[in-house]
Amino acid sequence: MPDGLAWTTANLVIQIVTGVLGAHIAAAAAHEHRFGFLGHTLVGAIAGAGSGWLLQQLVVTLVTEAGTVNGVSAVDNAVIQGFTGLVVGGCAMLAVGLVKRLSEEHKASGEKSPKE
Repeated sequence: MPDGLAWTTANLVIQIVTGVLGAHIAAAAAHEHRFGFLGHTLVGAIAGAGSGWLLQQLVVTLVTEAGTVNGVSAVDNAVIQGFTGLVVGGCAMLAVGLVKRLSEEHKASGEKSPKE
């Protein structure tokens, strides 16, 4: 396996922390999808861990135009892992916030069935 593609705990921690940050940044930007500090933290941590576990090897694969894999420096790797965590944490928070908001609106509408 080329340098930089091995799974590491440091990369996972970077993505968990940046996933939490991404969730809180998205919550600050989208007020209508907020659901609490603890909720944002949990969703961001879970999304960051999931992206770290599932996407870690994919995000650090840098390929040249000839199709060979470039080695990734430690700084490049940290930046890539951090950016991935931010994006996935923010997207997950927005998705969960949207589902929560839509379910609350549905309950508030009286839960009338479409047949009535």
